[in-house]
Amino acid sequence: MKRRMFALTLAVLLALSAAGCGGGNQKALVGTWEITDDAGSAYGWGIRFDQDGTFFFAAGAEGNDEELEEAFAAMQVLYTIEYKVKSDTELELTQKLLGGLGGKETTSVAYSLQGDTLIFDGTAYTRVN
Repeated sequence: MKRRMFALTLAVLLALSAAGCGGGNQKALVGTWEITDDAGSAYGWGIRFDQDGTFFFAAGAEGNDEELEEAFAAMQVLYTIEYKVKSDTELELTQKLLGGLGGKETTSVAYSLQGDTLIFDGTAYTRVN
């Protein structure tokens, strides 16, 4: 009886810990991040993580550059990028060309998150929303 209880408890704990893996900072990443340099100057464009696991290139805080917005929208027609948080230091990006008809490629990318500062693949970004 004690062995069954121990085995059941162990199974439940393992299931709960496995369910918690990979979620890491996903909620903290959601939003638009603008690329910045060492002096804190913004470049007007960046990246966006949506709640549904979609990753985009996006205009930054200004958001008034119609040509840039159109270019990013055109890129999204050609391919989509999905992200998955693997750990507190690693993301998995999956790029699908033409909705997957042109193939897909998955890449691991290093990141770190400190408040409103994101280091993504060695580049600094600041949260804009």
